[in-house]
Amino acid sequence: MTGRRRPDGTSRAVALIIMALTVACQGTTLPTPVEPPSPGSPLVARHAVTSRRVGGDYTPIDITSQFSPADTFYCAVEVVEAERDTEIAARWYFGDSLISETTYTTEAPGTGYVAFELSSQQPWPEGLYRVEILSAGVVLRSIEFRVAK
Repeated sequence: MTGRRRPDGTSRAVALIIMALTVACQGTTLPTPVEPPSPGSPLVARHAVTSRRVGGDYTPIDITSQFSPADTFYCAVEVVEAERDTEIAARWYFGDSLISETTYTTEAPGTGYVAFELSSQQPWPEGLYRVEILSAGVVLRSIEFRVAK
């Protein structure tokens, strides 16, 4: 799984973790506008979607909530004014079973996208999946998606 973040278009932080399992997600968004967090408050995730790819700035490309068993799944999350060293985690589930968890730590402050990737050498089982995006132990987003032929 890959966790990536580009806070404001001027710096890029990339963390790569290869996972054996994969999951995808369905897009949801918070209402806009979103007030920036005050120092020490929980991270704000303004926008979160699943997609088949992400761009160079980690924005989602080909947004979807339906994947094929051979797909790689991405979950792109737009965070608002994250502080340096903010931990953001993605927990991937198939049904109610936890498949994988990856944590990414921001390397610079700012607003931008974090992208999580989950892939598998084997086809994914058909069914309902979910990815939860967390920071400081708080679930910021829970996104459901489906794998079908």
